[in-house]
Amino acid sequence: MRDWLGQDPKQSLRSLLHDRGFTAVAVLSIGLGVGANSAIFSLVDQALYRRLPVREPERLVLLNWKGTWVGNGWGPGNLLPHPLFRDLNAQNQVFEGMFARHPTSVHLALDGPAEPVNAEIVSGSYFPVLGVGPALGRVLDESDDVTPGGHPVVALSFDFWKNRLGGRGDVVGRKVLVNNYPMTVAGVAAEGFRGIDFGEPPSLFIPTMMKKQATPEFDWLLDRRGAWLQVFGRLKPAVSARDAEARLQPWFKARLVADTQDPSWPVVSAEERDSFLAASLELLPAATGRSNLRQRLEQPLVVLLAATGLVLLLACLNVANLCLARAFARRRDTALRLAIGASRARIVRRLLVESVMLAALGALVGMALAPLVSLGLISFLPEAVDLQASVNPRVFLFALGIALATGVLFGLAPALHASRTQPASALKEDTRTVSGGLVLRKALVVGQIALALVLLVGSFLFVRTLANLRTRGPGFSTTNLLVFRIDPGRGGYGQAEARALLEQLVAGVRGVPEVKSAGLSSASLLGPGGWRTRLTVDADQRFVANGIHCNAVGPGFFETLGAHVLAGRTFDERDRLDGPDLHFRSAIVNERFAHRYFPGKSPLGARMAFGASPTVKTGMEIVGVVETFSYRARGIREAEEQAFVPFFEDAGRAAQFYVRTRTSSAAACRRPRRPVRWTS
Repeated sequence: MRDWLGQDPKQSLRSLLHDRGFTAVAVLSIGLGVGANSAIFSLVDQALYRRLPVREPERLVLLNWKGTWVGNGWGPGNLLPHPLFRDLNAQNQVFEGMFARHPTSVHLALDGPAEPVNAEIVSGSYFPVLGVGPALGRVLDESDDVTPGGHPVVALSFDFWKNRLGGRGDVVGRKVLVNNYPMTVAGVAAEGFRGIDFGEPPSLFIPTMMKKQATPEFDWLLDRRGAWLQVFGRLKPAVSARDAEARLQPWFKARLVADTQDPSWPVVSAEERDSFLAASLELLPAATGRSNLRQRLEQPLVVLLAATGLVLLLACLNVANLCLARAFARRRDTALRLAIGASRARIVRRLLVESVMLAALGALVGMALAPLVSLGLISFLPEAVDLQASVNPRVFLFALGIALATGVLFGLAPALHASRTQPASALKEDTRTVSGGLVLRKALVVGQIALALVLLVGSFLFVRTLANLRTRGPGFSTTNLLVFRIDPGRGGYGQAEARALLEQLVAGVRGVPEVKSAGLSSASLLGPGGWRTRLTVDADQRFVANGIHCNAVGPGFFETLGAHVLAGRTFDERDRLDGPDLHFRSAIVNERFAHRYFPGKSPLGARMAFGASPTVKTGMEIVGVVETFSYRARGIREAEEQAFVPFFEDAGRAAQFYVRTRTSSAAACRRPRRPVRWTS
């Protein structure tokens, strides 16, 4: 034991210092493998497995509507209407508590101009159920969840208060403007709590009762057919998620029947009603919160972790080959040790100690590289994403574990081979030719080549896919294309004022000499979210088109993108309405839509309407067909059906501007902003 703790490490260290070239190559190889694996594991751990910093997160579940929903939806998914949340909370028998939230963005002004920030609209039970207290003042509670419009208070996140406001102590009680509506800061949430979604950490929390002021574009607080809230529950200690789900179903089924008998129930087909009644309420684990970004990152991160695992294995084989060659070069020294009485176990142990020391040194190099790799990967994500490049204890333990496994993996075969050295024959050898361990070395080389080939082929396929996507592009030219969003509704404008402002802005931007063309739309392209619905179409026969991506666009939109109208016409001054009776009268579909639903014939003149009700009146006429281009980032891989309606036949309050400049100069980028500043 004394030799194991004292002599072996000392001799191994002297040996490694003596062979500096071998040591440097081995440590660097291991360091690169461990560093890459640690960096990816750090992101995987944070994005996929990090639990919320709240009280007993393992007891949190997310309620999900499973089946057909009849109504509208607004949000990132797993949505329920506010009245249903209230009903669930009132009859609750399985939860210790329930809360609801809706992510959004607002314009916040505090001692200066307004700026867009992420926010969460939360029920009064949000903080109490999570067990999150205040760092300053108080957090929102049930007293802030009583009267619609009657609780103009907000709570700030600790990070926003510390980083954006400098940790000022006088923030509690101060007046702020949320979408130009005066509210009061009640307090600051506890340090370390960054909301439910790591992809969109909020800067402030707003009571559900102030939803109309926080989201002026839609007001579904009391609407049973408007789903917009994500609802969570904290299970009682003796209740499992499966038991709770089973116990909720009878009540939920009765609630569905009651909904169909409510006067507000829309006219739907018998098939759609039966599908609605067949829906169920499922409980999903929510210890890590809920995030769309997590769903998008899961597959890429797992693939990256597997790829870096192969890189580490390749490094192990490389170092094992080096160790085997080094062991053969030192075979006479090993034979001498065996001849004077050293046991074969002692030889194996000493060589394994060297391997573990190499792995430990490589792990230190890897831990130094891991934050740099993590930082590089995080730079591809939005700035607001709550991921850290630093090494936490879990990552350190992971790196230590794979380093020890690596040391045993690449050191065991050479050590066993060296221990089988025959002292007599080895001491009699005069030649320096390398012939010992040939079979094992060949096997290691074959393994290296095989792994390198797998990585090379995988890299080639990845690069080819990336090149294909780059060549295909989004379907429109992005050269000299400026994109920005204007949301008058969050500046306190009413519908009529917002519409007039947007018309004035787009006219002003078009008047800038550097601007070639400009257009606007209600939903942004290649971004999160969107407007997806079912359409009833009247042509030779009546049918329903499911899952159609829709967008309201203004005149000049297609011209600005460079998307050609293949048939019919684009939107112009004929496609606008004034006054209170606003409705869509015309529509344009993309080529993909035309090919799928009108194969071999023209869709021009066909009538359609939003929704799938058998009594819906198809009041929109298809007046044009535009070439297909990508609507969302994931749509770059696969074309999707799209339909477009006129922006100025609706009472939209926000618009995404698309401006094509004549040059790419800095002046061309700056000058379209002037009409916006002058108008505001």
